[in-house]
Amino acid sequence: MLQLREINQAYDDHHTLWDINLEVNQNSCSAIVGQQGTGKTTLFHCILGFLPIMSGEMTWQPQNTLPCSLISLPSQFRSQLGITYVPQGSPIFSQLSVEENLLIALKAGHQRRLPPTLPSIISQLFPTLITVRHQRSGTLAKGLQYQLALAKAVITHPKLILLDEPSEGLTAHEADQLVAIITTLTKQHNISVLLMDKNLPFVKRVADNFTLLHHGRSIMSGTAADLMRFSGAVEWGTNALTKVM
Repeated sequence: MLQLREINQAYDDHHTLWDINLEVNQNSCSAIVGQQGTGKTTLFHCILGFLPIMSGEMTWQPQNTLPCSLISLPSQFRSQLGITYVPQGSPIFSQLSVEENLLIALKAGHQRRLPPTLPSIISQLFPTLITVRHQRSGTLAKGLQYQLALAKAVITHPKLILLDEPSEGLTAHEADQLVAIITTLTKQHNISVLLMDKNLPFVKRVADNFTLLHHGRSIMSGTAADLMRFSGAVEWGTNALTKVM
């Protein structure tokens, strides 16, 4: 549904991305992995339209639609096509209740009339949020705050959700819950996910395929099985990443 071909990007004279190829399939979770400063965030910002690219092709084609080039499309129109983003750090309105956060997201998603109850997908995927829907969101545990940020994206009926470091700061139990939510999203609700994360054990559990970035270049890509195969060799340091090549 999303194809990137030979993407190059630069800040002034500093070349940041080199000939990046990436594909996100329908009903799948794809991961971009690598150390901090390898170009993951820059690539996300290019996909979202926050940064221009120097060269390459970026094609958007959800199921049963005609292909659309994203290259010259402003970020707000990409959002209208169904591409949404959950930034790092659980972006929520901490002084408002869980339910108020979700209703604001519904309204921002161009819902003309707010429903009397929250959509069923929220109660199916985030049952704990429903039980605390009247609680001030800033008092929630880290894992529930991230679930709320993700629920705000899901409630707008996206086709693709980009997740920035979703496992950061989560307990093992919270990470387990997030893996289950993402898997249900992709396999049962026709929503694809592209995430970037440097937590390799988390990525191995949730992603169908991965791309490994190093100094702005893709040095490895493959399936989850490939990531399992190379996990013993991939250490998160420059020398170990080079050895994998």
